[in-house]
Amino acid sequence: MKRMLALFLTLVCLVGSAAAEPEKYDAMPAIFAVTVEEDAREIDEGSAYVYKEYLTTTNPDVNAELRAIVDAYDREFSPALQPDPRKRGKRGSVLNISTVYYRTGEKYLSTLTIARVSYEEQQLSTAFTTRTWDLETGRHLTLVDLFEDDAWETLSEGVRAHLGDIFPGESRDSAAIDRLCAPEALASADFTLSGMELTLHYAAGDIVPGKVTLTHARFFYPDLRALMTETGLAATDNSRWKMVAVTFDDGPKDYPSTYTLDALRKIGARGTYFTVGKQLERYGYVLQKQYDQNHIFGTHTFHHWGGGSFKSDESRLRELALSAEWTLPLVGEEASLFRAPGGTYPSWVESGMPMPIIQWSVDTYDYTGKSPERIFYTFRDKVTEGDIILCHDTGEYLHESVPLWGEYLLERGFMFVTVDELACAYGMELEDSVVYWSVRPGENSVDRSGL
Repeated sequence: MKRMLALFLTLVCLVGSAAAEPEKYDAMPAIFAVTVEEDAREIDEGSAYVYKEYLTTTNPDVNAELRAIVDAYDREFSPALQPDPRKRGKRGSVLNISTVYYRTGEKYLSTLTIARVSYEEQQLSTAFTTRTWDLETGRHLTLVDLFEDDAWETLSEGVRAHLGDIFPGESRDSAAIDRLCAPEALASADFTLSGMELTLHYAAGDIVPGKVTLTHARFFYPDLRALMTETGLAATDNSRWKMVAVTFDDGPKDYPSTYTLDALRKIGARGTYFTVGKQLERYGYVLQKQYDQNHIFGTHTFHHWGGGSFKSDESRLRELALSAEWTLPLVGEEASLFRAPGGTYPSWVESGMPMPIIQWSVDTYDYTGKSPERIFYTFRDKVTEGDIILCHDTGEYLHESVPLWGEYLLERGFMFVTVDELACAYGMELEDSVVYWSVRPGENSVDRSGL
């Protein structure tokens, strides 16, 4: 009976959406207000460093439990931090406890609290806790609250496929995968809800021995709606938000990229990073932090050379394989989205690019050295729903601009999602070798003649 009701509600939503667009938020609902409190300390005059974040939401019970999670990680890991004889504080032996969060539905908040231990920027271990909260009651939900009993087979298949594919060529614990895919394990699995995606989070080392990052099994809501309860449908209905995708080119690059990552986390945003493969030899740990915090990445080639720099299609497409040689051992996955250096896409289309080619509809011009305020003023009034926004997380000022435009757009009912979430929200299936400036009809190469 519940399954029939869920199907009926899904059909009603689909019919209703076809008849008329839902009324969009003019402003973020007050229940979603979140602030972030920072707390940091040095141990033994800098031989170790602890950084913590506490979220303050509109529900005091949620705040208390989140604070308890953070402080428990502090008590567990800080006494065992490896002393750094050079006493370099945050550049040496570090415990970083931070919380990723997403607003969803009309009253829900998903959180992913990560305790990351590192030494000289080398990631040593990662622990995490997720919650999805009803901000009205303070109750946190499990997947049992979101899905009917017949959902476990679908979820199991997706999780098994993901855990079997990560870190290809490396040995994995098949028994652990079997345990994690069992219905009782899925019922209590760690997950978050973002704009258009249910993400199940796992410790990669539980599947592939020796790995220290997280790994994420991703499901788009439309593929699961027929399996959801009324609560699940409500918690994943983000049709009233105006969605945009913020993208970042040319990284990662140590402090600038890390500061931008921190700024995105504090406003509850997901982003899409188009990484330059050669940067990963030195700054691979930044990609690991971005990936652990549930952002996605595409490729911006290995060398960051324009398409005309290559003598053949084969040498041009070799850039993808070169980048994958770095991302696979770092996070277990390779890119599935592409952005051409300088936006010069035609030669990549002609080469038969085996990925969607992502351009942009709004440019922040942050790479010109603008101040944080000027970056904000450049594009604040240009953004509309469905936009893909171009940024660069390697510059000096972008991270200081993020809070400015983040607050401005949040106050006007915008939600920051990944490129593939944005496409999903607007019913667009991204195709290989097709050029996308936005997710609006008529703006992409599949809609235009002669491209």
